[in-house]
Amino acid sequence: MKEIILNNQSILDIALQHTGTVENCFAIAIANGFSVSDIVSAGNPAEIPEDVQKNTDVLNEYTAKKIQPATAATGDQNNEIPTFKGIGYMQIGNSFKIS
Repeated sequence: MKEIILNNQSILDIALQHTGTVENCFAIAIANGFSVSDIVSAGNPAEIPEDVQKNTDVLNEYTAKKIQPATAATGDQNNEIPTFKGIGYMQIGNSFKIS
């Protein structure tokens, strides 16, 4: 079955929305020639293998509430590595000086 990829959806989102479980992200990725961590393009079709196990409880909930997860990272985010401060992140001899 082919489903259209929505804006900001990841392979995990697609697996959740169409099979009810994230475990199927691997089968979906393989069926479409993707890596699980690939950024997929909105509007393109994604093949959902028919032989994957589905969680009908989650599928029914997502369908009833019209939930369409879209949690993929976008290029708008600041790619800097965060600098953590405070006693929980101090290193002796580096950021924590003993005199």
